[in-house]
Amino acid sequence: MEKILNWRKGLFDSNYQVFEQAYLKFSLNFSPLKNTAIATTQKGIYLLRSDGYSNPETKLFNSNHEVLATIRYDWMAFKAKIILASGENLDWSFQNSWLSRWTLNNHLDKQIIYNSSSSSGLIHSNADDELLIFTGLFIREYYTRIIYGMVLFVLFLSFVRNIF
Repeated sequence: MEKILNWRKGLFDSNYQVFEQAYLKFSLNFSPLKNTAIATTQKGIYLLRSDGYSNPETKLFNSNHEVLATIRYDWMAFKAKIILASGENLDWSFQNSWLSRWTLNNHLDKQIIYNSSSSSGLIHSNADDELLIFTGLFIREYYTRIIYGMVLFVLFLSFVRNIF
């Protein structure tokens, strides 16, 4: 059964809210300076914490501090792999050059398609799994922060070069 969810976030913040038929389904609140987030759902509270720079990964913890999933990033291809505690693997990737459409799927029976505008979007999912849905949003925000960081770095270098 396909579900269609709406998500939105503030223009200058990284806090996501996901709605199903106008009812809040869950929220994803990011730390401003770190790549960590807290997901609050009707089923529980989850922590996503990122570690590493050269070989980055994010671990998803439940409220009992058990690891439910690990996310490994491929920076060069703007892709990620999610490894669930059950051993299931899912692939995350952007689907267009504007980075406004991305998917999460296991190439068998689970597929989640995300669409976005500047601060809102739609989620089409055939899997009733909140954990996967907010994980897909987390990875998108992870890469968005990297892109913003690179743009700021280039602007900084351009500014410093013009001073000297």
